[in-house]
Amino acid sequence: MTKTLNKFVWEQADTPGSDKVQELARVFDIPTSAARFLAARGFTVESARRYLEPAEGQPHDPFLFDNMGRAVECVRKAVETKARVLIHGDYDVDGICGTALLYHYLRDVVPKVLRYLPDRRKDGYGIAGRAVDWAVENRVGLFIAVDCGTSDGELIARLESEGIDVIVCDHHELSKDNSASGIMLNPSRPEEGYPFKGLCGTGVAFKLVRALESTGITGAAPPASLLDFLAVATVADLAPLVDENRYYVQEGLKQINGSSRLGLDALMSASGLDKPEVNSYHIGFILAPRINAPGRISNAKPALELLCTDNEERAADLAQILESDNYERRLLTERVHDEVMKMIEDIPDRHERGGYVLAGENWNEGVLGIAAARVVDEFGKPAVLISVQGDSGKGSGRSVPGVDLKEQLDRCGQHLTRYGGHAQAVGLTIAASKVEAFADELSCRLSEATKSLPRRPLLRIDAELALRECSLELVDFLTRCEPFGKGNKSPLWVVRDVVITPGTRYVGKGHLKLHFRDSHGEDAEGICFNWDTRNIAAESLQGLVVDLAVSIKKGYYLERHYPEIQVLDIREHEG
Repeated sequence: MTKTLNKFVWEQADTPGSDKVQELARVFDIPTSAARFLAARGFTVESARRYLEPAEGQPHDPFLFDNMGRAVECVRKAVETKARVLIHGDYDVDGICGTALLYHYLRDVVPKVLRYLPDRRKDGYGIAGRAVDWAVENRVGLFIAVDCGTSDGELIARLESEGIDVIVCDHHELSKDNSASGIMLNPSRPEEGYPFKGLCGTGVAFKLVRALESTGITGAAPPASLLDFLAVATVADLAPLVDENRYYVQEGLKQINGSSRLGLDALMSASGLDKPEVNSYHIGFILAPRINAPGRISNAKPALELLCTDNEERAADLAQILESDNYERRLLTERVHDEVMKMIEDIPDRHERGGYVLAGENWNEGVLGIAAARVVDEFGKPAVLISVQGDSGKGSGRSVPGVDLKEQLDRCGQHLTRYGGHAQAVGLTIAASKVEAFADELSCRLSEATKSLPRRPLLRIDAELALRECSLELVDFLTRCEPFGKGNKSPLWVVRDVVITPGTRYVGKGHLKLHFRDSHGEDAEGICFNWDTRNIAAESLQGLVVDLAVSIKKGYYLERHYPEIQVLDIREHEG
């Protein structure tokens, strides 16, 4: 039972001393369970105070970017010459939000602000050649790339040769030779002076508008009013929720919960999101997938228009388009995922592989990244999926901590037509004739790169928790620790020595409703999402004595809050 029941390798933080726990509980007037979590994460009283107070991540000066002064002067030149400005985004949430943010700021600053989002199928990854052609033909004066451009030196050089200024607001890693073109605002640029490297593309665009405002180029919308875009993009792009990102997402969530944006309000209504408080979880799992959906299914323009419209009726119509596209996206993802899982099952040494590089005919390329992420979640190994159509292929990859997938592609670059991304997520274009050789080489490199990693994914447990400690007081404390995400993971607890009791059953689409009792006679229930993938009958669990790896969320039902227990893993109790 243990091998099929327990999916993760559990790694628990050292148990903190009771003196430290009691000091934190006393100073901050928080439950002992909350103080135990802070102590396990290594917080002192001083660092915990910075962590729990919203002012902890004060924004850095945008002019710490080496090229910010040049970028501001380019915009000033466009204002003075009444030039057309073209904002070129990307088809994911970060690129869409960054484009919307710049549009809302610049639309009254220059006579004409044009917006362009590439088509995933026609244009591929990065700046679109069609957009460059259009900019040249229509005498655009300033071209601003958001969430793209770092790997597009040749296209940018063409724009510049035509007298068009180019600003790049990006965060992706540079090409292998570190070459870059245009006025590059990118915290990942080697020797860049900006102190925080974790901004997403929208974050860099926000820094640009802050710099513009501070130098007298006043936009149509104050920068502070655009933080809802930055919050959505930061969470959706899995940027680390530390330093100024943490501050920006906190402030952006306040705006979202204040219902200040027609498009986001309409999207929340269409998705059925009726929570009294929207947090980072709702952005990541409800709003972001819907903003992403049109770009995966067809074209991202409806998502951008939704974030730019000032018409309530139009916002409602566009939100329904996103809702419909998201439903289709889920169906397409399931089809690709099912085929990929069958392919993996047919690999004799699948458990020994360091990662999976797989290709299929006519897979929908828009959902490859999502399907790859699901493979990573299920196997704890990097995955690259390639859709082959005719004589070319397009792919997406996702990685695990400890394996830099962009670096691995750098080493296999001779096989690729085009690629880009960062350590944990990449996109690529490849000739169909080179797919097999690329897959063979990358698979070998992944085996080497993952040699020292555990064969099952790690689950890092913060501290122990008793069932009697699952209280609204603990939930209120966790709200102060928001937003949760990369760099600020939601606390994981271990609840030890509980007996699974009758009533345990599957509900919904493969979710396990778990009933259990601890050694003190406390009864509780928890939800285990997508548990049917483990092929375990609910009845076979009853009577087992187990430890549970859980997170505690703020549940909401019938207009009341309650502490909801989400079970991530079950391990038969030792001893």
